Amino acid sequence: MGRTPGTTPTITTIALSWEQRLTISADIARGLRYLHDERHEPHGNLKASNVLIYVDGPNNLTARLSDYGLHSLMSKQMLTPSQNLNVNALGYLAPELASVPKPTFAADIYALGVLMLELWTGKCASDIISGECGVVDLVDWVKSLVSQRRPLDCFDQSLLLDHLRDGLIRPKGMDEMLALALRCVSSHSSTRPSIASIYDEISSFC
Repeated sequence: MGRTPGTTPTITTIALSWEQRLTISADIARGLRYLHDERHEPHGNLKASNVLIYVDGPNNLTARLSDYGLHSLMSKQMLTPSQNLNVNALGYLAPELASVPKPTFAADIYALGVLMLELWTGKCASDIISGECGVVDLVDWVKSLVSQRRPLDCFDQSLLLDHLRDGLIRPKGMDEMLALALRCVSSHSSTRPSIASIYDEISSFC
């Protein structure tokens, strides 16, 4: 369907419930599990803009991964070091990619953890956040609040308000999902969980 030349298309945004955010994270993890465990290859470019959301109804959202495996189709001669590192994915890059310039399963897990933090907090990975803990990126901001024993301050406040109206302090699984995301963004790649265990843990709360 076309639009009148010179007009700006309308962009509709919706507020996601906790249950919808869990479903999206489970869908992302399921897609990544297929790549890791069935195809035996990393995604290599996991970020929010490569997650497609299908809306099948007012409350039915389905997430699918896109733009995966492109690194395996291009020769090293075709890629500059910055492209190999996917440097444009600001906020999603695992720290070890500075010394290992190639996609890895562990780096995918780190990016997945960042995506989950985006879903839980309502903030973007590329946001530079200024506050009591200084000027930091999303991952460091969340880690700082958790270290100060202020985990509830990490979450998108609309989630907490929705549940307070229902007489609940917080949605079921909120603490566990924050802890899971933080394990995924561990600075040590060897301590990050496997994609199978991540998917199972998220699914247990869906």
